[in-house]
Amino acid sequence: MYTPPTIAEIKTQIITDIEGSIGQTIPILPKAFVRVLATALAGALSLLYKYGGWNYKQIFPQTADIDALNLIAGQYDLTRIPAVSAILTATATGENGTIIPSGTIWIFGELAYSQTAAVEIALGTATITVECLTDGDSGNRDNGDELSLSSPISGVDGIATVASTVTSGEDQEDIDDFRTRIMERIQRQPQGGSTADFVSWTREVAGIVKAFAIRTAPGEVTVYPLQAITGTARIPNSSKITEVQTYVSDPIRRPLCADVIAAAMTELSVNITITGLSPDDADKKTEIEDAITAYLYAAYPRQYPDEVDPTDVISIAAIWAIIYSVEATATAVSMTVSATPYTAYTLGEDEIAKLDVLTWA
Repeated sequence: MYTPPTIAEIKTQIITDIEGSIGQTIPILPKAFVRVLATALAGALSLLYKYGGWNYKQIFPQTADIDALNLIAGQYDLTRIPAVSAILTATATGENGTIIPSGTIWIFGELAYSQTAAVEIALGTATITVECLTDGDSGNRDNGDELSLSSPISGVDGIATVASTVTSGEDQEDIDDFRTRIMERIQRQPQGGSTADFVSWTREVAGIVKAFAIRTAPGEVTVYPLQAITGTARIPNSSKITEVQTYVSDPIRRPLCADVIAAAMTELSVNITITGLSPDDADKKTEIEDAITAYLYAAYPRQYPDEVDPTDVISIAAIWAIIYSVEATATAVSMTVSATPYTAYTLGEDEIAKLDVLTWA
């Protein structure tokens, strides 16, 4: 990576160049004319070097700022995925025959939700559909959460209970995810329906950060999306899976000869038992647990038969390597995957893994 010279380095270079041109040494006094001139020029030139260094970074997607990144993405018809508003259904109650107008505002905390259509209460209840007026993940609600009317309406009780999610709210695509998607597009040119194409199309859906595409039958492709790399919510819910399938199945992008199915991956619970750890202290245990957690989060099914550095095998040998890497030892290590003992387990095409319980024996 290019590093611009410092002001002191530029000043020294100017003095050296002048000394070489006039054939004599510049006096060392700070007030010597050439040294004063070199100091003034070095300050101005350092700005040019820094500006040149900034421009250099804008050439490459790995280092470009968001404005330049958008321009690079535009060359490949890519755009940063915008934030999405949450759309929910809720059950309101009140007097039969009462109309709840379209545009009625419902409140949850500091968030406002606008009712999308007028409904009439029948048999004491009405199902309303509301859209959060704030884009992003913050608008998502759990079933059973209660929305409150912002202003009373005669014949309508003040509370509506969330019943389902129609569209999950999503934050704007993270800039690093956008950067990665651009780099993948540059590295993997479209091929009319290759594995890389289906992965790219799946990742264009808001909230999807990683995906796998498998030919599960002649003329059939199954895509498996993930909405997070780590944590407890990596697998999208059913509404997001449906959204992925609708997007990838659109004839605008999918090949005519392919049927596309979007499916949820299966998250396997891995239990590890480490016996006789030495040194047996809390810091070592924390370091080992963090490393094992990261190791399992990074395990994915093999996408290509000749994949370089595949991560589809999770093994006791890797756990031993983690223990040794933190300068510790143990007398025994055992592993179960979904309650079945293994020394090594190969992930299936729809499987990911997570650490469930780490036991110190």
